[in-house]
Amino acid sequence: MLHLNTLLSGILKIHSYMILIYYTRMNNMAYDKIICIILFGLLRVLHTTPSSMFKTECHDRNFYVSIKSNFLGPKYRLDVQGGSVVRTVAGHWADECGYTLQVDSWGDLILRVSYLACLVENQGDSRFQLLLWFVSEVPDGEEPMPVTLSCTLKVPWSPREIICEENYMEVSVMKQVPSDHQRGMEWITPAPVEPADGLREWRVLFRVPESCQQTSWAPLQEETIPVHLVHLLGYHINTTASRILLRSGYGSRLAYRLQEGDVMVEVVSASILYRHHWTLLRVDMSVACSMNWGREEGGKMRWILPLTLTSLMRPPLTHKGVKVGVGGHYLDACAASHQGYEIHYDNTTVDVHIPFGADGGRIKSGVAGGLYTQSYAVDMHLLYEWEDAEWNHTQHRTYRTLITPHHPHRIMITNQTVPSMGKFAVSVCCFLWDVALLNVSLAGRQLRVEEAELSGVHVSKVPFPNGTHLYLLQVPLTHPLVSQKYLGKGDRSFTLSVRFSFMLSPGGETFHQSATVHTRLQDVVLPHLEGECTASGVRILLHYGNMDSDWAMYVGGHRLDWDLVRSGRYTLNSYQGHFTVEVPFYAPGMDYRDLTVRGLVVSVSVSLVHLETLEIQEFLQQCELPVNELLVCLPDRRVVVLVDTAGTIPPVDPVHTALLDAACGPLETTPSRALFNFPAASCGSSVTHKGGQVIYTNEVRYIPPDPAHPKPHLPYSVPLMCVYLESSVRGPTIYQPRSVLPTDPTLSPPPPPLSLLTKSTERKKRALHAGG
Repeated sequence: MLHLNTLLSGILKIHSYMILIYYTRMNNMAYDKIICIILFGLLRVLHTTPSSMFKTECHDRNFYVSIKSNFLGPKYRLDVQGGSVVRTVAGHWADECGYTLQVDSWGDLILRVSYLACLVENQGDSRFQLLLWFVSEVPDGEEPMPVTLSCTLKVPWSPREIICEENYMEVSVMKQVPSDHQRGMEWITPAPVEPADGLREWRVLFRVPESCQQTSWAPLQEETIPVHLVHLLGYHINTTASRILLRSGYGSRLAYRLQEGDVMVEVVSASILYRHHWTLLRVDMSVACSMNWGREEGGKMRWILPLTLTSLMRPPLTHKGVKVGVGGHYLDACAASHQGYEIHYDNTTVDVHIPFGADGGRIKSGVAGGLYTQSYAVDMHLLYEWEDAEWNHTQHRTYRTLITPHHPHRIMITNQTVPSMGKFAVSVCCFLWDVALLNVSLAGRQLRVEEAELSGVHVSKVPFPNGTHLYLLQVPLTHPLVSQKYLGKGDRSFTLSVRFSFMLSPGGETFHQSATVHTRLQDVVLPHLEGECTASGVRILLHYGNMDSDWAMYVGGHRLDWDLVRSGRYTLNSYQGHFTVEVPFYAPGMDYRDLTVRGLVVSVSVSLVHLETLEIQEFLQQCELPVNELLVCLPDRRVVVLVDTAGTIPPVDPVHTALLDAACGPLETTPSRALFNFPAASCGSSVTHKGGQVIYTNEVRYIPPDPAHPKPHLPYSVPLMCVYLESSVRGPTIYQPRSVLPTDPTLSPPPPPLSLLTKSTERKKRALHAGG
């Protein structure tokens, strides 16, 4: 067993196809056949043909082979072998020898071989065999794969049979039976493949028009040519056990065309002359084929064939019937009606109408001008039978692949989104098997189908029973590549801009389809505001919600932008789900509501405004600022003063403080603070007009409780000053006081800063100075 495996493995390493050629060229033909049979048997075992890739059928008059496109590979060929001869199926040889090789609209390789073709093993004109080699070209050589075809005749031969294939015309007739007194004598039987001595004395009589007139009544002239020269002109003549054969490709040297009704017909009008001893035998071998490959009319394919072929018929004529086949199989009336085929014929014409996409045909995708297109192809077969004065039965078969032009095909994009599911669902439909989705582009970002899932995008292929399919795209509404727009009142719209990119097989052409789909959902959690007081100001918290875009934030009427952040020394912090804005005291946006003995009451008004809907959310945060000393010059020319006596030596009781007018005492006191509120022009204030300004000055003094017996005490005095414009009113101004030593009454306090300062930590005697 080990030696057998080694032997088989060694045979595999040698190019099997070359081995066959080598051995079949040896001189000993008997030995050749034995070697070929052995090698062929081994190859049958070692190179098994995948049944799913190859399809073979036996039809009325031909072998049928189909090879799937995804099995073909970049380079391949088909060879046929008959005995010691191997030929490649291609070119004029295929036309003259009865082989039709084509690639159909799906990219599959189709081969039809006449039962009377060259290299077919013919057993009594009833059983036929052919050895076919499918040869793939690979980097390290070739890989041949054998396919054995064997068919038995289904329908008996008629006296005359004509085949009009895609690439050739063929006529075969029954051999004439000699008269009784000649029976038993030897027939002149030629070699089955090549014209040998047996055909040397044969002649072919061709009839061709004398002029270029393409009419059935044009006069014909005759020309007789020896068989060996006829082969050089592209005609194949052969005999079998019971038949004589003539075959040629279209457009041969002695063919001509004529008009039969509305259809052009190509004709080879010929007779074969051969001698049987002293008897000259003559047999008509004329053949005529329609040149009509169909045309599209009203969304259907129309195929018209003439039933009157004057070059083949000798009156009187008897019509025996018409059969229409699709894909090599005949249609009965019921099947034709069910599939939408319309067949009309009379004694002169048969007219077949095939709807686009009818069963039995193939729809092929294409691309034209960047648009998706479809064409329809169907393999038609028409059998017409008649009797005439010369032949008591003629069968005329025509094979044609009818193909419509490519037409733009509408791609249906359907928005199947259910908003409550929280994701887009978009289907694009419908495609044939030869269309594959290559990638999708969302908002300009390209995602390959196999990588889309990693980006949160789901693409699935949904097949249908009729062989078509659609693609379903699912994208979450919250995906970053989905645009959102707030519509107000908690409602928002979602927009998905998508471009689908497709690729065709096997050609690799691409096309694209774009779409924009919308949906809306009332699911908005609006951003909301909170606030809190801090030691240094007011902190505002903005909770994003699920719709944080297109909102503008205003603090005290000022748009929150980077200029405001820098000028007001705001502090911003971002967190998951919210961010904070800290507004320091005395910063822009701070509103000063009141000044009490406990401190300054401030508030920050915050607004959120949607930039498109102008929807507004407002929030107010109020805080009490603990300050020690403060001077406020109000617009109505009132003055509010808070002084701090803590830290004075000796201690000063705030209860015993007053303005220059001793009757103007504090409005409210604590053990260390005193609050004054008075009109600027009262309580002993002095008024000065200078340079368009009005200047009010006053001071807070210590008033001993018993003026008659005052205790020794350092003088306590806090100077005050508010400045107003003569002709206008401005907002309140607030100042932090600067310290003034009471022992130096000549020291003038500096002007107050324009910026608002934080509270002082000094515990010395303070002086309050104000300017407007």
